[in-house]
Amino acid sequence: MDPNIPNRPELLAPCQDWDSLKIISGIPNAIYFGVEKYNMRAKAKNFKRKDLKKIVEFCHNQNPPMNVYLTTNILVYDSELQDLENLISEAKESDIDTIIAHDLATIRIAKRNNMKFHISTQANVSNIEAAKFYEELGAERIILARELSLKQIKLIKHLLSKTKIECFVHGSMCTSISGRCYFSATICDSEEYSANRGNCIQPCRREWRVIDDEKNEFIYNGQMFLNAKDLCMIEYIPELIDANIDAFKIEGRMKDPFYIKTVTECYREAIDSFFNGTYKKEKIVNWLKRLSIVYNRGFHTGFYFQRPTIEDIELEKRGNVSQYKKKYLGKILSYDGNSKSANVLLESLEFPLKVGDEIIIMGPNTYTVETIKKMIYKGEKIKSISRKRYSDPVRINLRINKEVEINDKIYIIKK
Repeated sequence: MDPNIPNRPELLAPCQDWDSLKIISGIPNAIYFGVEKYNMRAKAKNFKRKDLKKIVEFCHNQNPPMNVYLTTNILVYDSELQDLENLISEAKESDIDTIIAHDLATIRIAKRNNMKFHISTQANVSNIEAAKFYEELGAERIILARELSLKQIKLIKHLLSKTKIECFVHGSMCTSISGRCYFSATICDSEEYSANRGNCIQPCRREWRVIDDEKNEFIYNGQMFLNAKDLCMIEYIPELIDANIDAFKIEGRMKDPFYIKTVTECYREAIDSFFNGTYKKEKIVNWLKRLSIVYNRGFHTGFYFQRPTIEDIELEKRGNVSQYKKKYLGKILSYDGNSKSANVLLESLEFPLKVGDEIIIMGPNTYTVETIKKMIYKGEKIKSISRKRYSDPVRINLRINKEVEINDKIYIIKK
């Protein structure tokens, strides 16, 4: 291999259920997910433990195959050790590629089962001595602390002999050190709501006032001064690749499938563009626009180039700052799998619906994102359709590639 040509990093995408997995199939190089226990997103939908084998088969049968990583990265108590051992044994039998671990007990169990393991960012690996400790322990990969600069990341990578490194490139940022936070448990006065057990209630996203015992108020207007903006490194893919980072990780196991698909597609395109020589400013502008459409708290670059400042905190708005929202359009009346067409009832059409628009179709057994390529109204092809807000619903026929069901609801993202 030419030492002057950087390695192509693995793109690692989050999944919380079958909807999110199926919608990104074939886009990332790997996925990571949790089951009902032992993962840092206990509030996510999460896959069922009994489906481990099916998840692996689905991912490994993609072209190209996707690696499968199971998160088992919470703090573990004695009463859970046997069940955790059973889970890791089941993961091994199901051909899960790797588990993600934090607790040393989990690592010991993985080693007993000859299971590959990655060190979670929860371990807060911030220096070469800590990295070498896990390398000597047998870690295949270390997910470095989020508080490292790109310069520090480069040094750790350079000094490791065989263990790979992984870094977050996009998604929510915890205001605490690599997510090791006790704020939630303290506020609720209960270990049940510990961030380190995957049950954070996110008190850092609230408005707070800071008043000392002499009544001096430091944050006088109750702003959300702990509410970190989201990480977004799409503009700096060349710098990350030059640092020889082995895997780019997207945060988002609590996000909906449309978010996961959009973000994963953007970073897939950015990485591929770098290697085929088409990574340009015009594309960056387009990726940033697409990323701003889905859920976000505003963007910043984390600790990569400098320590975050007050500019990297979203002070005024809790949750999503995107100006784009999901709007209801109508529902599926029938679907013909042979012609891949659906009869649709448009019940709410406040703006023209056009060929080329992207729609989301959701139902109990359905989640798909489709680009409208063909519309038929009263037997004739049309390029767009609109109606007055209070007129009767409109029936049209749409070409839809994925199978959908009667009464599945149709949405569109609009500003």
